[in-house]
Amino acid sequence: MRFLSPKPAPLPPELDRRARSAMSLFDAGQYFAAERTWTSLLLECERTLGAEHPETIAILDRLGSALFRQRRLDESADRHREAHRRAVAVLGPKHPDTLQYAHNLGCALAMAGHWDEGLPILREIVKRRRRVLGATHADTLDTAKTLGVSLFLSGDTEAATEILQTAYRTATRTFGLDTPLVQDIGNNLGIVLRNSRRI
Repeated sequence: MRFLSPKPAPLPPELDRRARSAMSLFDAGQYFAAERTWTSLLLECERTLGAEHPETIAILDRLGSALFRQRRLDESADRHREAHRRAVAVLGPKHPDTLQYAHNLGCALAMAGHWDEGLPILREIVKRRRRVLGATHADTLDTAKTLGVSLFLSGDTEAATEILQTAYRTATRTFGLDTPLVQDIGNNLGIVLRNSRRI
């Protein structure tokens, strides 16, 4: 999971201060404290800005990420699902933010073992990001990596290998070998290949 860049419509100063505080807590690994801050901030943003304001939706999604880091995966999926629903209504299904919220939802569902729902979402987001952002975009490759890892965890080693190999080839051609995304895809591909030889 990752967070989105700041939106064109900033938060009011006090809410912005609290949002930055929550992000600092999250970055420091204090996920429970970040969750509490984002929970209170979400209520305030819904009251003052409205439930469908882009910043409110972003905070809802970030709350889902804080829950994800605490391994509260079903709760995380609920927040990401609602963030995605609101984003589809406000921004449209093809907006990059909407696609990120769907990626986060698919990731949470897959990590919770809800393969029947999570894997189709991730497959669809790979396709949409290819169409909207391009096959070589970092976000497209990140979703492909997440899909590959999820397929491996679900037991489909063959499909996982194919997706991760394709993502790794594309990423190395685009970004070189020394970027974190390429290294992450490569590490996950290595794990899949090592385990596939044991089957």
